[in-house]
Amino acid sequence: HLRPTDTLNVLLFSGGSAVLSPRSLPATPENVQQALGFIDREQGAGSTELLPALQRALALPQDERRSRSFVIITDGFVAVETQAFDLIRKNLHNANVFTFGIGSSVNRFLIEGLARAGGGEPFVVTDPYQAPATAQQFAHYIQIPVLTNVAVEYAGFEVYDVEPVSIPDVLAERPVLVFGKWRGRPHGAVTIHGTHGAGVYSQTSDVAHVTPLPTNSALRYLWARHRIAMLGDYQTLDPQDELVKEITTLGLTYNLLTAYTSFLAVDEVVRNVDGQNPSVKQPLPLPQGVTNLAVGGAVPTVPEPETYALMGIVGLLLFWMWTQRRESVS
Repeated sequence: HLRPTDTLNVLLFSGGSAVLSPRSLPATPENVQQALGFIDREQGAGSTELLPALQRALALPQDERRSRSFVIITDGFVAVETQAFDLIRKNLHNANVFTFGIGSSVNRFLIEGLARAGGGEPFVVTDPYQAPATAQQFAHYIQIPVLTNVAVEYAGFEVYDVEPVSIPDVLAERPVLVFGKWRGRPHGAVTIHGTHGAGVYSQTSDVAHVTPLPTNSALRYLWARHRIAMLGDYQTLDPQDELVKEITTLGLTYNLLTAYTSFLAVDEVVRNVDGQNPSVKQPLPLPQGVTNLAVGGAVPTVPEPETYALMGIVGLLLFWMWTQRRESVS
């Protein structure tokens, strides 16, 4: 779907990283083939140094007239999720970020968390046969940028806790939702700036003349759910009492289910009449193709020398019995 007027680049990463070109290249047939050859020559090995690769990609020169999109393709076996989430959230005004999880054992927590941080959809390919259809779906998703260099300004009233912290491009298949909270009287203006195909775009809405609709009451829950999901990503990776308190407060204030708040169902039938709560060890299967070594499981033991000796004796006995049977038959 690339046109010669588009540009492309490829950055490969494992323990280190390598880039196709210091600057993005026009997407001519020759450069597309050069990029494919650059990928085909790569041999997958080493660790997954995602964060340095993202930092290097963001530092590449960019053209302000273009909508820049990064497509991260990885199995996601990393330990820098928090830093990656922060880096993407703070750079949405510099690049759109989309994630492809590939392999039979994709780290979906990372892939889905990066998608939330980037304001996009996660794409996962666990089987090579799924790749063409998923790639086609992704190409359709990003091929029509509508508004770039988006910024929102608030004048005349105090706004806080606005999400996202920086705004990605608006795509035809991806509307961008910006929501937050305000203090004081609802008066003033909200102005949206950006760039589209015809040039500079700007639209101002007078807040004082907007009548809140009862049908929009769900917006407060949308904001709270988004905030809880974002805080939950960080809390899972780096547990902190402050995050627990904020998530719990949001759950109680907005009557939402979280990791620390729940809905209570009362059953009048007593199930554990003795008052004892038994513990059950529930075995969980490992991801496909992953051995116990990935989680510190037991290393296969090597038989002791006495075991080898016993195996040898048994083998000789079986061989002797086979030869005796052969002689008796002949």
